Amino acid sequence: MKISVSLEKLKRGLLVLDKIVASKSTLPILNNVLIKVDENQVVLSATDLEMGINYYLGGKIEQPGSITVPGRVLGSFAGSLTEDKIDLESKNSILYAKTEKSEANLNGMPADEFPTIPGVTGKEVLEIDGSLLKSAISQVGFAASFDESRPILTGVYFVVGGNTLKLAATDSYRLAEKVLEVPTKAEARFIVPIKTIQEIYRVISGGEKIKITVSENQIMFSFPDMDLVSRVIEGEYPDYAQVIPKSFKTKATISAHELFGVVKTASFFARESANNVKLSFTKAGIGVEASSSQLGNFKSQVSAEVTGEDNDISFNARYVLDALNGIGSESVTVEMVGKLNPGLIRPADDRSGLTYIIMPLRS
Repeated sequence: MKISVSLEKLKRGLLVLDKIVASKSTLPILNNVLIKVDENQVVLSATDLEMGINYYLGGKIEQPGSITVPGRVLGSFAGSLTEDKIDLESKNSILYAKTEKSEANLNGMPADEFPTIPGVTGKEVLEIDGSLLKSAISQVGFAASFDESRPILTGVYFVVGGNTLKLAATDSYRLAEKVLEVPTKAEARFIVPIKTIQEIYRVISGGEKIKITVSENQIMFSFPDMDLVSRVIEGEYPDYAQVIPKSFKTKATISAHELFGVVKTASFFARESANNVKLSFTKAGIGVEASSSQLGNFKSQVSAEVTGEDNDISFNARYVLDALNGIGSESVTVEMVGKLNPGLIRPADDRSGLTYIIMPLRS
């Protein structure tokens, strides 16, 4: 293998692969990145056996070949350089890297020991703007569970069909749902692991187009310069629509910033009681309460436009703060039936397609 590539492109590729390259793996080969060169392209690859990325470098190809080298070491070396291009050549499982001012020899391992990143030969179900997908992930992903005892909830549920893309996540204590208008003729349902979702969010740079291809047990997100392949979570996602109340007895419209500030203050007093914060709805607004045997009690009143019955409900403060963070709008509506029923938070402008459901706590 002998190539000359853009140093900036190499740095970008190694940065993209960095989180997948294992730092402490029982399989030493997983600490490495694969550099594979054929007559037409240069590809950087990394995998953790559940997810893999192929990053397409381009460059001047003098001799095809392949080698794997420690990803973090190559990344550190490339990151210290400032030149425009770098020459890479492999001989006898050693990678020789050279620029005008610097050079390094990295001990590698044979490429045939590197796990294969499978191709996804399913159907392309969607093409979406990267910034749109990134925004939706930020509004939904945090609600997924990290409890491996219920693996079906440790991912984000995608529903494609009818020119819409619906993303949903729940840990059974809260639910986040985002509905996007996206042109598509395909129909599909699949669950993407939260680790993959976090990686997708990290590598999206902005307005690039991303194609999503799904097979029976794998998914591929195709960027202009890379493909990310992941397993999908097998099983049937819960019919979460059942927990969303169809009607409400109380509705409040309130400044998201003001409610966030008051709930955040109340959360300091609520740490001893499972983050239990009580919201009371009256025509005067929303009262927020929390108590602590060590710190004392907190009460505050926030101006709000409240319609319907006087009511109260207790929530986990962190779930309320996460929802308000995700909404990103100036005003929100908070709706409820009663203290034992799920509550709903969404932007006051309900055209956003964003909904948060939070299960109540016993006060």
